[in-house]
Amino acid sequence: MRRQPVQQRGAATVSAILDACASLLNEYDYDDITTARIVDVAGVPIGSFYQYFPDKRSVVHALALRGMETYLREVEELFAADLIADTWHEAMKQVVTVYMRMLVEVPGFGRVRFSDLLDSHRLDSSVDQYELMAERLADMFVSRFGAHGDAPVVLTFRIAVQTADALFKLAERVDEKDRAHVVGTANELLTGMLGSVLEPQSP
Repeated sequence: MRRQPVQQRGAATVSAILDACASLLNEYDYDDITTARIVDVAGVPIGSFYQYFPDKRSVVHALALRGMETYLREVEELFAADLIADTWHEAMKQVVTVYMRMLVEVPGFGRVRFSDLLDSHRLDSSVDQYELMAERLADMFVSRFGAHGDAPVVLTFRIAVQTADALFKLAERVDEKDRAHVVGTANELLTGMLGSVLEPQSP
C-alpha cells in the first residue's frame, strides 16, 4: 500500500476496495480484473484508490495479507480462550477446520490465501507469507505443546503449511466424491510432519 489509513473513513475506503477485489476474484481471472472494475464495484473514486494503492497487484497482496491475519486471529483466539484441544493432533485438526471454513465463508480467500502467488502471478517477492504463517503457528503450538526432537521447528511448519495449501487447492479442483480423500491425505501428511517436532520422543 502507498500508505495506511489513519481515519475511519480511510479505513472504510480501503476495506471497500479489498472487498470489491475479493468479490471480483471469485468471478474473474486475475488478468481480467482492472482498477476501473475494482473502484466501480467498491463505489469509490479512482483518486481514492490511488491514494492507497499503486495498482491492482498491490490490492491483491493486501487482500492476501488480510486473509492470513484473519485466519491467524481466529486460531490465536482458540489458543487464548483455552478452546484448543488438549493434544497437538486434535489442535491441528481444529486449525485445519478453521482454514476449510474460511475457504467457504470468506470471499476471495479461496483464490488468495497466505500464498505469495495468485495463480502464476507473484505478488511480492520481498514478503514470504508462508514463512510468516509458519512462524506464528509454530510459536502457538510450541508454546502450548512444547518442541521435541531435532527437526528445525519453523522450517517444519513452513513445509507443512505449503504442503497443506497445495493439497487443499487440489481438493477444490477434484470431484466432490474425491475431496474427502485429498483432505484426509493432507491430514495424514501434516500429522507425520508436525509429529517430528511436536510428538514427545520415546526414551
